[in-house]
Amino acid sequence: MESSQLSRVNINLLVTLQVLLKERNASAAANQLNLSQSSVSKNLAQLRHLFNDPLFHRSARGLIPTAYALALEPKLTSALAAMQQLFSPDEFDLSSYQGCIRLSMQESAFEFIAGAFISKVLSKAPGMKLNTWFKDNISLEQLNQGQLDFVILPHDIGQTPNLGNLLNIRELYRDDLVCLVQENHPALSKPWDQDAYLSCRHIHVRDNELGQPIFDKNLAKQGLQRDIAINVPDFNTAGSLCSRSDLVFTTSSTWARFALSHKPLRQLPMPCPSLPVVYSLIWHQRSDLDPAHLWLKNQIIQAADSINNQNKSA
Repeated sequence: MESSQLSRVNINLLVTLQVLLKERNASAAANQLNLSQSSVSKNLAQLRHLFNDPLFHRSARGLIPTAYALALEPKLTSALAAMQQLFSPDEFDLSSYQGCIRLSMQESAFEFIAGAFISKVLSKAPGMKLNTWFKDNISLEQLNQGQLDFVILPHDIGQTPNLGNLLNIRELYRDDLVCLVQENHPALSKPWDQDAYLSCRHIHVRDNELGQPIFDKNLAKQGLQRDIAINVPDFNTAGSLCSRSDLVFTTSSTWARFALSHKPLRQLPMPCPSLPVVYSLIWHQRSDLDPAHLWLKNQIIQAADSINNQNKSA
């Protein structure tokens, strides 16, 4: 675009587009921009002409961005963030920050990662609000749609979902698989090998997003299969039921240490060949220049580093 053309672009239109991409709802965008809904509609009409694209399609659930609008989003975020820095050169003040950051994670990450940084958030960023969800309720789709800021995803090596071009991923830590059984489990009085493991019945924490674990897929390639008697939605339930039955719970060594300190359980090694479990942090490119997001991301990484150190010394 020539400079003469660029000079005719109304910055307010770009701000409207950014808010529409975030809210996916014209009424909510109007409230945030302190504009009437008709003004937002007029801005959207000008944006469609400016970009020669419909940008959004209406649905019963709100506005659905076109592929072109989604491709614009990271560029738009970077451009407006750069403009904000141009007019607000003051250093970011965490203590006066007012805003909400939204995270989704597996239950184990609440215990070991969120639990490690929550005190620092409360003391260093008293105006920061955290909204959190279990990963199986909302996750990567909502991260793409702007309804989440971070997802902490546990997955087997080789099981990372397709993230597309707009999501970034960073490995936080790795963990080995171990087995938990109740204190008087029959397996404790016998040799513990792959045959013994597969002869037991098992309890499994399901993952609706990633599906069958790589571990079970590798067993299937050998013509083998675990007898999973019950699928449960969370780790605490699995540990509780395991402690009251002859079910075997295959889990990470970090969660096993936590469970052993709270429930009458015993730990056994994983007797089958297995790959580590990986915990990864995933975020959208739209937040790469947001100082509050960058600060919280560093807290998450530091919390994971402490888990790595614990695992090495265990």
